[in-house]
Amino acid sequence: MQKRGQVTVFIVVGIVILIVFSLLFFLRGSLGEASFEDEMNSLIVPKQLEPINTHIDACLTETVLDGVSILGEQGGYITLPKDIMQRSATNQFSNTLEIYKGAEVAYWYFETANGIETQNIPTLESMTTELEEYIDENFEDCFYDLDNFREQGFEIQEPTIAISEVTINNNNIQVKLVSDTSVTLKEVAKDIDKNMIIVNSKLGELYELSKRIYEKEDETKFLEEKTIDMMVVYEEIPFSDTEFNCERKLWQKSEVVEDMKEIVNTNIAALRLKPVTSVSYLEPNQEYFQIDITKPNYVNEHFQYFTSWPMQVDVSPTKGDLLVGDPLTQSVPEISKFLNLFFCLNNYHFVYDVKYPVLISLSDGEGFTFQFANIVKIDNNQPRTYEGEIINYQDSTEFSDNFCQNTVKPIETRVFDYENLQEVSGASILYKCFSTTCYLGETDSNGILNENFPPCLNGMVIAQKQGYEVSSMPLSTNKDDSVSILLDKHHTIQLEILTTNLDDGATGMINNKQAVVQFENQDNGYITMVTQEDQEIKLTSGEYKITSYLLTGEGQEIEIQTDSFVQCVEVPKGGVLGLFMKEEKCFETELQGDTLTDALAGGAVFEWNADLTNANKLTVYVPYDLVPRTQSEMLDVFNNIQTNHLNLNFRYPEIE
Repeated sequence: MQKRGQVTVFIVVGIVILIVFSLLFFLRGSLGEASFEDEMNSLIVPKQLEPINTHIDACLTETVLDGVSILGEQGGYITLPKDIMQRSATNQFSNTLEIYKGAEVAYWYFETANGIETQNIPTLESMTTELEEYIDENFEDCFYDLDNFREQGFEIQEPTIAISEVTINNNNIQVKLVSDTSVTLKEVAKDIDKNMIIVNSKLGELYELSKRIYEKEDETKFLEEKTIDMMVVYEEIPFSDTEFNCERKLWQKSEVVEDMKEIVNTNIAALRLKPVTSVSYLEPNQEYFQIDITKPNYVNEHFQYFTSWPMQVDVSPTKGDLLVGDPLTQSVPEISKFLNLFFCLNNYHFVYDVKYPVLISLSDGEGFTFQFANIVKIDNNQPRTYEGEIINYQDSTEFSDNFCQNTVKPIETRVFDYENLQEVSGASILYKCFSTTCYLGETDSNGILNENFPPCLNGMVIAQKQGYEVSSMPLSTNKDDSVSILLDKHHTIQLEILTTNLDDGATGMINNKQAVVQFENQDNGYITMVTQEDQEIKLTSGEYKITSYLLTGEGQEIEIQTDSFVQCVEVPKGGVLGLFMKEEKCFETELQGDTLTDALAGGAVFEWNADLTNANKLTVYVPYDLVPRTQSEMLDVFNNIQTNHLNLNFRYPEIE
């Protein structure tokens, strides 16, 4: 019983200690504000000199508000962080969002030009330091126009030094400024060496709310999830679908990107936070766009993407400007191919990599706005995922120094044109080691870059230049002293697509048919796709796999007759031993006729070596087999595509 009583005493004492510490923590902020106000109220200035002191306090308040406004407009920075690689066509996002010419805001999350995911979130301490530096540098402006006071007899010794101390609270900013200012009026003199003001500002509160929004996005990826929903819902964005019709699906990538910009612009602007005063009833669409973050009722929030801002979209399986979504140009299982021929099953699935900025702005209703930008990233149709350590801005320079600036091994990099082995000047050279990529410089007029490389085993040297396909070579700095890279030049040449009849070898115009031709370079992975409407094509020299399809023209009705086919399968025999013995049974299936508006009439799959050194024009011949009238003929046309290149009347592409 005595031990139990001792335990009870210890518990009571612990609770009392906890309550005391809680009260002290709660009162510390209030006592801090009270002590600041007490000190401020204790400052005494002679009545005769009060006009000067009032002027200085008012000017100091205006200076603080100017600095706070810049902090809010630029994402918590008065001086925006510098990006190692400036904004350009190859680095259009950089580390800041250019809202319009001359106005930028920091990204709190972005991806560097060499692919490093980076956090760029200011701290309350860093904002305090920047605001103090801004006040110290601009305080002297308060003494530019004092002629009116001097005419009244004031003698003013302007400060040669000013040191401020700032505290950012939720609803105000406390500023103490120490200087060597002195003022004299007749016999009255005073060193006005300390000014203390309290400026009403929601900087602290809106900054904390912005951090909550960022943390919610970092945790749930709600911006990425909403973006994927847009891609699924809107028909303007081809994503993934199966349709039982014979209409050939065709999209222009540039048009898809423009449509996506408009869709993102509209939907991002609909996002809202939850007000403190809860709404009793929300429309379903309003509930969908509401983010689970509570905000004060006086705060107005805006999520924005403007179509003039950059948006990077990469789509697979096609990398050119043409997206074709029909069953004949997509990789589908054999059973799907079979169904496509008999039931016009149209199955397509595109994989997207998307990157675009969102500006998140919070305003207090009295003219002050705090905003920051964030990159939204979709990777292979999934919200961005990053399993490594997120690099905070304050540490990113140190991280870069630890690898990219730790250059210890001199390496000679030579870059040549693959076709003529001429030196390529102005090629950008990068070195990739695991997930980190370092920019090392550009080749000189002789196509050479002599530069120290950071240490790495099994790294990769990357060379790139406008007009060439990106190329890379492995390099380990512990054993290699030099590396040579060949770049494949892009050739833009005239294009003509004709048909060739497999029965008699006659060639002719496509006319009322549709042709789709895909070129896949087996040497460097370059892929492009064209139709008969294209007048030009961009290719690199090399060994190609070419896949071509010829389809009947849109709007041309084809009557498919009733047909039947026999299918045989092995089934277990009757009785117990049937589990080990099988017999063949055949079934006849009858397929009803139908009217099609689009059907396969020919095509081929073959390999072709392209030397485009002096090429001006490329002529491609798409084999014509027949216009099918039965399901069996449809199946024959499809199967013949794999062997049509063996036909005596087949013609390979011709270069002029």
